[in-house]
Amino acid sequence: MISLIKKLWGMEIIRYLFAGGTAFVFDNILVFNLFNMFLLPDLGEWMGMDVTNMISVTMGFIVGLLINNFMSMYLVFTSEEQKKNSRTAKAFWEFTVVGIIGLILSIGLNQACIGLFGGGDINELIYKISIAIPVTGWNYVGRKFFANRK
Repeated sequence: MISLIKKLWGMEIIRYLFAGGTAFVFDNILVFNLFNMFLLPDLGEWMGMDVTNMISVTMGFIVGLLINNFMSMYLVFTSEEQKKNSRTAKAFWEFTVVGIIGLILSIGLNQACIGLFGGGDINELIYKISIAIPVTGWNYVGRKFFANRK
């Protein structure tokens, strides 16, 4: 069993899923517990989109991006060349651009789900979990081949 765990942990994608999953948990704790329930009042709509939700998703994204960037540098992309390339300002901005595209994808899919199926904390949590699959896929591919290329 331990050898299987070591073998799986040796796979970059598994380490990325762990890092992304950790960032996702912190993102959602922030979005659903802090902003939606305690800090942000209902700010209405802008262009048909829930402003409070967009701010919450964006703040969660920022926290998730920072956690994911740190974990990716030290845990996921670990070849010597990747380490060297990932610890520059240029690499951080490339990482951020990939993340912003993921954020736009996430907000767009979230708003589409709310429009199609309705809002509410439970529905939005289900949407966020469902949306995490394609967004995580984009983030991994974008970060591996653009921000943390070998």
